Amino acid sequence: MFNKLRLKLTLIYTGIFTLLVVMIVTGCVVLLGHSVLTHEKQQLRDLIIHEGEEYVYNRELPVSNHSIEVGRELAYMLDPASGELLHDQISGSPLAEQLFAVRSEWPQNDKKVKLLTLRDSQNKLWIYLGGRDQVMDGDNSLATLYMFKDLSDYYYEEQDELAWLVVMSLFFICCGAGVGYYLAGRSIKPIQEMFKRQREFVADASHELRTPLTVMGIAAEGIESDTDSTFSEFTMDTLQTMRIEIKRMNNLVSRLLNLARNDAGVLDVKTELVNVQDFIETTAKALQPLASQKDLKLEMQLPMEQLLIWGDKVRLEQLMTILVDNAIKYSLHGRITISAELYKQQLIIKVDDEGIGIKPEETERIFERFYRADKARTRAEGGFGLGLPIAKLIVQQHRGMITVQNKKSGGTCFTIVLPLTNQ
Repeated sequence: MFNKLRLKLTLIYTGIFTLLVVMIVTGCVVLLGHSVLTHEKQQLRDLIIHEGEEYVYNRELPVSNHSIEVGRELAYMLDPASGELLHDQISGSPLAEQLFAVRSEWPQNDKKVKLLTLRDSQNKLWIYLGGRDQVMDGDNSLATLYMFKDLSDYYYEEQDELAWLVVMSLFFICCGAGVGYYLAGRSIKPIQEMFKRQREFVADASHELRTPLTVMGIAAEGIESDTDSTFSEFTMDTLQTMRIEIKRMNNLVSRLLNLARNDAGVLDVKTELVNVQDFIETTAKALQPLASQKDLKLEMQLPMEQLLIWGDKVRLEQLMTILVDNAIKYSLHGRITISAELYKQQLIIKVDDEGIGIKPEETERIFERFYRADKARTRAEGGFGLGLPIAKLIVQQHRGMITVQNKKSGGTCFTIVLPLTNQ
């Protein structure tokens, strides 16, 4: 139980730490990318103005031949009035075709810069900044200048840096998981101590109560069997009530001891080859009188061939007694069916009733200790909320699984799945 709690806390701590790391890394990447993009956009605007001024003063073309050949910087100039091409420094570049293919995405207004994404014939991604402005000679516009700058290197460098960031983040997350595991252990240590003391108290109290309850039961039986004394009807009714309550208390103490021994790891399961039909029929026979008192039909649907399973016969009989007894308690009419079958090297046992059913939100909680779905009815029936937790414990000791479902027609169906072997 505490291992599961520690694991759950570790996962929560790790999840929170992972979320923080992801937020920090994402924030850094976004801020860095935005900063670089803003800086490059401003540089491109300044470059367009500078190249325009050089063109006005000495008719120098904006971009060198080397930049055109490698596609690092490109320029394109149009006559602002007629739209006639004045200079084309794109056609000689490696991505001329791709740039012209996205002509509609070029900046449509002056002093604007836009991000363009392209793919070459090898499907490699290229990223360009495109800017536009007027080349002015006084108040006269000589040309509309488009300039393009390659930012692909930034993109691929950031990819490499991001990969390193991911590796570092995974390392820190692993470290965080280790710290979380340590902190989870520290967090649950006081709870473990309290649970240990509670377990010891339950075991000691149950053990100490057993002897006086036994003595009280024997004393009550002795008084009832004393034929030499004359007791009033009230006294006899009181003695009978005492015996019933002593029996209930003995039952509670026995169940508490079983749970305490299991928590302490001293409850052994004596494994042997058990005939499934035998322990089911034994249980049904023992509980048939209780079912008859409520006019309930107790039926068994067992295969003709012998079913054998490795397990503790006494504990399996206790398991069936708990489930069938519960079905009888919570059934007002109809029938209770116990069935067993083999499926894929597993034993499937079902206890099916037509009783009051269980609320959907309570189907998981009914296996918790001392939890009672219908407290008034359970108290009237003499239940303590320990039967189903013990049933689940027995199933887990046999490496199996127990589930419960409400039936559409009314009632519930408890399903037990047990492996056939003891391996």
